[in-house]
Amino acid sequence: MNVIEAVMHMSLYAKAPHPVLVVDGVPLELWLKEADCSAVFGEDTVGGLVPAQGWLIDECDLQNAWYLLNPKNENSSTIVPIMICPDDMDMNCTVAVVEQLVDEETVSWARIGRAIDVRNGIVVSVEWVAGNKRAVFDKTAFSAAVDELRRLIEEVWS
Repeated sequence: MNVIEAVMHMSLYAKAPHPVLVVDGVPLELWLKEADCSAVFGEDTVGGLVPAQGWLIDECDLQNAWYLLNPKNENSSTIVPIMICPDDMDMNCTVAVVEQLVDEETVSWARIGRAIDVRNGIVVSVEWVAGNKRAVFDKTAFSAAVDELRRLIEEVWS
């Protein structure tokens, strides 16, 4: 099982450390880069992405990103925006997504992709990355990491 946590991290284009999720100790944008996403995202694009949760400037898009990240009903699948372009900070630029599966005890990121169509802040079409970069998290630990990410954004970073 993978480990997920929320920490402060200095990403490639940020001017100061900011909250991010880390998978097995690897910041999310670097974890995505390890998945060899270049065919879908282009060369070196994912290394500069920042978390959708906390960086989206449209309040409705931001609330949607938080809502989608939180585990939903068991035996369900959700497309979750996890990283965005730091220049535009919206859902119209580069948006990295995961297909998030939830069961009784785990939250899994089954696939990684790039949003290719977004309507009203919701990803409706995805170009998936070839290969199988997966992560499986304990559901309780995942929820704790999401709660800590929110706390870091609201109390430390803001």
